[in-house]
Amino acid sequence: MPVERTKDRRTWRDYLRLTLVQRGSPESIAWGVAVGMFVAFTPTLGVQIVLVLILASILRVNRIAAIPPLFITNVLTAGPVYGFECWLGAQFLPDAKSAEMLARWEKVQHIVAETGILSLHRDWRDLMTIGGDLWLAMWIGGILVGGLLAAVSYVATVAIVRRHRARRARRLQDRARARQPAG
Repeated sequence: MPVERTKDRRTWRDYLRLTLVQRGSPESIAWGVAVGMFVAFTPTLGVQIVLVLILASILRVNRIAAIPPLFITNVLTAGPVYGFECWLGAQFLPDAKSAEMLARWEKVQHIVAETGILSLHRDWRDLMTIGGDLWLAMWIGGILVGGLLAAVSYVATVAIVRRHRARRARRLQDRARARQPAG
């Protein structure tokens, strides 16, 4: 039996349509999407909407168009996305730093396996060091991935918005010609 869709539920096509019909230049809309894409891949889950609205306002780009890309990173996708970004960012850390981070992580895992999570208070320095290194790796990876995807989304969005507006203008002209009396 098919599931009925409610009007409250939006699909990715609805968000794409919302982006395409925004007022403003195609470049402003594309910059909004690019800013949203960049922020979506930074480790700022939980404050992304506030952050993207502030950045879009400062940069004077389309704020509404900046919001839909944020839905790429959510509770379900955060693990794989941030895990990949952490791995990518760790590739840019000095080898000694990466090796040290992994050694401390293994130590923490060993402590948790042997004595339980409640005994971690004794090794809080290792946790803080690992947390800082992981945070740095996630930021490096997030900036790289977000920057690349922001550039790609800017180019794609400009082309899509221009094409959409040209097709819409042609349809409006065709309708206007169809309404004119023959003669």
